[in-house]
Amino acid sequence: MVNSGLPIAPTAWLDTPITAQLHGRSWRDTPISYTEAPRLARLLSAAAAVVILYLSGMRPGEMLNLKRGCVAYDPATKLWEITGQQWKGAVDGNGEKLPEGAPRSDPWTTIQVVARAVAVMERLHPHPILFPSQLRAHGQNLGPRRSGRQQLKGWNTTYAAQSIEWLIAWVNDYCHQHGLHDEHIPGDPQGRISLSRFRRTLAWHICRRPRGLIAGAIQYGHLYTRITLGYAGTYESGFLDDYAFEDWLFRLEQLEEREERLVAGEHVSGPAADTYRHRIHTAHTKFAGRVVTTAKQAHDLLDNPLLQIFPGRGMTCVLDPNKALCQLFGAENGIRRTPDKDDCRPQCQNLTFTDSNITELQTRADRLKEIVADPLAPSLRKARDWHELDRIEEIIRRHKYGK
Repeated sequence: MVNSGLPIAPTAWLDTPITAQLHGRSWRDTPISYTEAPRLARLLSAAAAVVILYLSGMRPGEMLNLKRGCVAYDPATKLWEITGQQWKGAVDGNGEKLPEGAPRSDPWTTIQVVARAVAVMERLHPHPILFPSQLRAHGQNLGPRRSGRQQLKGWNTTYAAQSIEWLIAWVNDYCHQHGLHDEHIPGDPQGRISLSRFRRTLAWHICRRPRGLIAGAIQYGHLYTRITLGYAGTYESGFLDDYAFEDWLFRLEQLEEREERLVAGEHVSGPAADTYRHRIHTAHTKFAGRVVTTAKQAHDLLDNPLLQIFPGRGMTCVLDPNKALCQLFGAENGIRRTPDKDDCRPQCQNLTFTDSNITELQTRADRLKEIVADPLAPSLRKARDWHELDRIEEIIRRHKYGK
């Protein structure tokens, strides 16, 4: 071959076409070589693991034991469901722990992105388990032949974490080579990636991001959930504990910020203003620096009446369930009940307005003024917006001149 003068490729190229694009361009200019295929397959598996872990609420062990055919789509509800094993609470008839786990009684309700990640893994190899411990370039070459009942095992958490670290390194190297500096993954100040942190990260986002509770509803399933905890998962999932820790930390941060603003002279108005001041000052004295070490402590502290303050759009709810005019979430006789802030009623005695609330209301008032000044605006809409503008301006007037 060498003496024939024919061109010789530096490697054996796979005939798999390159179809994926990034920013409108093919993600690579050359075919995939036989020698790099195993590494790319592992990186692809790591990416699928990240998607499934982050958007399903599964524990690492539950994700790593998913099997082919675990995803189903219900056309009636238009929901994607994943079936699998669970280990927490898995016991036999005698109450003994089952080391192999037990089938999850309720499927994870998830979104199409997760279903697509599972489908990618099913196309990548023919093995029954989604994340097999050995993977080669060709679908039929999964390592040494196994006889009898011996089967190929799945990833463990160490291998999975290492694969995700490889994925991060590959992404950063790719971004560097292609000038995609804004898409570089920064180093984690908390150290190496741990699979268990994915649930805590999503709990953090549900607590702190706008409409986070709705995101939790989409991502975590609806059966046996508590709306008061934002559809954070079924009781069996254990996600409520992760959410409780994040919610407690978030409440403490909010408490400290509110106390600082009050001390600095922030004015609050509205029917529940005195209760707001009392709760903030008392809770700051009682809870500042409090260390929480168990999920039960976090749940108990979140039930404390002093912490039942909920920021909303242009208002703050200082919740007293007996005075609430909105539809409350949670059991009617339960300790922890939360307001429906999208159903806030102007006459409610739980309302309080802080300076930051007034700033938001002033922005809304300015927008309404532009709408009602539009001569082409429909008369019914204009009348409704005039009424809302009058209501907001009265709140602002009372806040500013009622000091």
